[in-house]
Amino acid sequence: MLRDPIVWLFGLSVALLAAGVLGVFFSTRRDRERERSGTASVTELGTQLIRFHELQAEIKRLHAEGDRVRAERDELRSVLSRLSALLETAPPAGGSRWRRKASRVSQPAILGVSRPVTETTCTGEAPMSDKARLLREADEAFGELRESIDGLSDDEMRGVWLGRWGVREILIHISGWHDEMIAAFGRVAKGEEAYPAGAYDDFDAWNARFVEQKTGVKTADVVAELEASHRAFVSAAAAVPERFFAPGAAAVAPFEGAGAGHYREHLAQIRQWRGGAAVA
Repeated sequence: MLRDPIVWLFGLSVALLAAGVLGVFFSTRRDRERERSGTASVTELGTQLIRFHELQAEIKRLHAEGDRVRAERDELRSVLSRLSALLETAPPAGGSRWRRKASRVSQPAILGVSRPVTETTCTGEAPMSDKARLLREADEAFGELRESIDGLSDDEMRGVWLGRWGVREILIHISGWHDEMIAAFGRVAKGEEAYPAGAYDDFDAWNARFVEQKTGVKTADVVAELEASHRAFVSAAAAVPERFFAPGAAAVAPFEGAGAGHYREHLAQIRQWRGGAAVA
């Protein structure tokens, strides 16, 4: 049958047709595989880009979280520092260990501010440390001073009745001495002299300078600065080691001179003025 040319040609045609169909099939399949491979590459690249942006966003979030944690840490340190100062001045669990006698003598002290001479009587309990007693007395005296100006109007605060001064100038110069003694406590804590000899001999000039620097400051701001400077003054003293508060030690004169004694000196003047008596 294969010798019949027609049959042979027919078989050859069928074979060629089949070969063409197979070629088209395999070519189409190869193209589709290439397309799928290319799509997969694009998809993979897109996934990587999305992941990159996610990582960037996560890094920014971690930075923000770190800033928040650092801010909370700094706030916690500040709270602990204030708590430490309060604990230094807190009375013992059994109540007050010392009872102050009523008599108090105001005497001129170093810096041109006054220092009280306080007599104490032991009640039979263990005494407070010198440092804790001084810190506590300063807070108590400041509270009394602050109460003495409650209810005064701006005009009354600015009124002149103590030489060329009034309540406003009294408060300003107290804040000024706070600032000066804060720096002194830093030197004392390092074992240095609180201030050079003779630095504050002309205390009248220092007082005038303090007042001049606050010319034009609102009275409400003067009171706010006084309260803030007292807190800073007590905190700075609380950071000084206990041994510097022993009788006659380096921190005692700066603290008493600008602290409780100074407060009570001007407290007495303000009360006398508010009571209607002339103040010398």
